[in-house]
Amino acid sequence: MNSNIERFEKMWDGITPNGVNRTKAQKFRQYILEHVRQTGRPMNKENALKYWTGQLQKEIKESEML
Repeated sequence: MNSNIERFEKMWDGITPNGVNRTKAQKFRQYILEHVRQTGRPMNKENALKYWTGQLQKEIKESEML
């Protein structure tokens, strides 16, 4: 789980073996934040990380069961 968070942080910041790639960071952020937007949650880094780890989907399922 920790490596998944580390991978998210690197992709969010656009860190590659060759340095920092801002274009990749922007594409990744747009991709993840679009998925977060579709859930109706605020589009921020915290919710993006929850989406990436699957925690946001679990929260949505739990709220639908109530």
